[in-house]
Amino acid sequence: MRLLPLSILSGAICWAFAAAAEAPRSVVSINLCSDIYAADIAAPGTLKSVFRLGQDAADSPVAEKLRGLPRNDARIEEILSFAPDLVLAHEWTSPFTLDLLRRVDIPFVLVSDSRSFEDIRANIRLVAKALGRVARGEEIVAAFDADLEKARRDGAKGPTAILYQDMGSAATPDSVLGRILTLTGFHNVIANENPVGLVYPGIEDVIAFRPQLIALGIYRPDEPSLAGALLSHPALHLYRTQHAEELDLPAGDWTCSTHYVARTATLLATTHDEIMTRRAIASANQGHAQ
Repeated sequence: MRLLPLSILSGAICWAFAAAAEAPRSVVSINLCSDIYAADIAAPGTLKSVFRLGQDAADSPVAEKLRGLPRNDARIEEILSFAPDLVLAHEWTSPFTLDLLRRVDIPFVLVSDSRSFEDIRANIRLVAKALGRVARGEEIVAAFDADLEKARRDGAKGPTAILYQDMGSAATPDSVLGRILTLTGFHNVIANENPVGLVYPGIEDVIAFRPQLIALGIYRPDEPSLAGALLSHPALHLYRTQHAEELDLPAGDWTCSTHYVARTATLLATTHDEIMTRRAIASANQGHAQ
């Protein structure tokens, strides 16, 4: 027997649920990514449990909104204890868990990884439809689009930049973060692409790219780790202090690449304006000196 892909199955389940007479009243989210969407879309009182990371401010931009809700570890026995009529999960959620949900006839919806702004809009609308909150979903999409438009900057003469993270990863142009760099008027020094949207240039490579802005994404900055130690490398530190602008970006804002990446866009747009203003002043001063 030929099995249908999970994406098709979940889409069918979502459609069937949306066609039902009533919106779900007991919703359980079992993944951080679905937590983020559910926090802003679910009707008050309908979200009964969220994944354990959803309430961790280092990981979740909606930690405060989810404070006090029962947490789960995505185990089937935990899910069933809430008698949900809908489960929100992720495309990487354990197939074993999803199969058990099918067997007990509990509908589920899978959000997907986002590589574009349109992917983010699609996830919002998917969850909103499943929760019977289509109008609320469109409000979030409209606010997201408005924030992106406010952050749009002319990149014709914009600064070069790299968005560099723990473990030495850098955002590629077609990733959500790469698209945000372009939107806010920066020229990404990373040119090559790959399926995951991240590359791993060495410290020497980063310096050789000569970025005018190094935007640092540091996960749990108050908790030293080997992953974060790379960003403190003496050579990189020297370059950052003498030759580049630096911007620290809260990693939680781009967790799962949801609509909260608009906050990252706002920070980068503000930094773009500051750099361009300093350039204009320096140019004017040089002209007066001559």
